[in-house]
Amino acid sequence: MSNKLTNPTSREMALNALRIDFRSTIRDRNYRLLVSVPGKPAPPQGYPVVYLIDGNLHFGITVDTMRIQACWPDVRDAVIVGIGYQTDLISEALTLRMDDLTLPLSESMANTPWFSKMPPAVNGYGKLDDYLRMIDEEIKPRVAEVVATDLQDQTLMGHSLGGLTTLYALFRRTDSFQHFVAIAPSIWFNDREVLSYESAFIEKVRAGAVNARVLVSVGGLESTLRVAAVGSDKLPASRESFQEMTDYCRMVPNVEELGARLEAEQRPGFVVQTVVHADDDHNMVPPAGIARGIRFALRNG
Repeated sequence: MSNKLTNPTSREMALNALRIDFRSTIRDRNYRLLVSVPGKPAPPQGYPVVYLIDGNLHFGITVDTMRIQACWPDVRDAVIVGIGYQTDLISEALTLRMDDLTLPLSESMANTPWFSKMPPAVNGYGKLDDYLRMIDEEIKPRVAEVVATDLQDQTLMGHSLGGLTTLYALFRRTDSFQHFVAIAPSIWFNDREVLSYESAFIEKVRAGAVNARVLVSVGGLESTLRVAAVGSDKLPASRESFQEMTDYCRMVPNVEELGARLEAEQRPGFVVQTVVHADDDHNMVPPAGIARGIRFALRNG
């Protein structure tokens, strides 16, 4: 007897998500999957799937945005899988994600003045490759055990370090997904190390070996220092350090420049869109980026 969900209606909204707790053998740590399934029956090939990085932070708004957009006939309804941690505390989830969503910390990055003044990562950095392996080898099979999924209609979506992870997956594990949504990606990490993999990826694009749709977005205010006077005494570093960070990260130029390079390589099988959300900063952009990303990845035609 199949153990797949045959009547998924009760899981449709974020409030009623299926929760799967497991321990990763690859990462040797505990994770929590939040899974929301469309209320309509699965297509013959299975449901599309959106794998959402930072599920603890953005699962609810992603699910509800998906269900609203899918009310229209031109948007495919998808299973949303929030990849998160076994905690209900945002602060703990933000701490736990640091090693999962980064490459090994370079000496140059560690010695960058503003970076050295920020709180250190409790578990260090540099497990991004293992994290992506975990999605492929441990998470996807677990999801497939409970709901029919379409292996040819899968999206990876992430914000900030999750956006960096999405770009790294695009360049290094291209065949794992068909759609990549990188929202305000932290391209800056390790002196923009992720871009060192861009040229080899472009060669694959030019050879016709890539089948991917890519959306890269950023808030238009992300390269503008926005430190409120109220509560500034509780920030982990000074205003000057935050200005240094803003200048170093080049959030808007990095996205615009990468987007322009990728858009210039578009051809059959490789589609790219770059979006700047004009009045959003880094903390405001996730809802707009998620909404645009769902429509980009799941709109028919």
